[in-house]
Amino acid sequence: MSIDIPGMPPTPPPDPGQGAHGSQPLWARYDDLQFFDQMIFATAAADAAGLTNAADHLEHYLANTGTDWTLDPDRIMHDEPALKLHFDNLITVGVWDIARRIGSVTTGQSISASFQLAWKEYVFRDRDWYLAIGAVETTACGAVKVEKLNSDGESYSIDLRYQCHLYDRYNWDGDKQTEIAGFTWTDRELGALHTAGLAKEFDMIGSSTIKHYKGDLPPVGDLNLPAPSGTGTPR
Repeated sequence: MSIDIPGMPPTPPPDPGQGAHGSQPLWARYDDLQFFDQMIFATAAADAAGLTNAADHLEHYLANTGTDWTLDPDRIMHDEPALKLHFDNLITVGVWDIARRIGSVTTGQSISASFQLAWKEYVFRDRDWYLAIGAVETTACGAVKVEKLNSDGESYSIDLRYQCHLYDRYNWDGDKQTEIAGFTWTDRELGALHTAGLAKEFDMIGSSTIKHYKGDLPPVGDLNLPAPSGTGTPR
């Protein structure tokens, strides 16, 4: 199969956040300076509590650089198996869309095509990753050869290569309250550090290793695609 895997599609527009960086007047920032010091301790407390990724992302926010943070979808799928099942479903739907193009051709006919799926939101269940990201945009891109095995239109074999992608904007724009290791804050308080110019929102983005699957396309249910590469977060 000589078709290339498409690259990641353009990222979706991020949440609006709480305003422009450093947009607060200077006289309004005193309480933010005090709160910033509390968040330094909260970062250490989160790390000590085993919330490694939440601590890392918060520390990067407080570093006030705004530089992109690279996500590792393989490592995250190790920590949260439900994310891998989510990608299994996304890719299965995409492959079926291609398989149906074969239509009523005779047995043994095949089609090769690439796909680039629309972004779809996923909400984390693992507490560490929920505090680190919350909800993330997901997509997958791939190239597949689909061969029709019989004339009933429901039996296919596939030769698939694909890659999974994640994207989110690290910002605090909601109304919820968060507690970590005895430290409690609201989204509005933490987001105000950005408008005070003391912390800075940033993009989180990353791609998995390229995976290969060869086998039947199940008529019911999702593909059981290869396990993520590498290992999960050390705990």
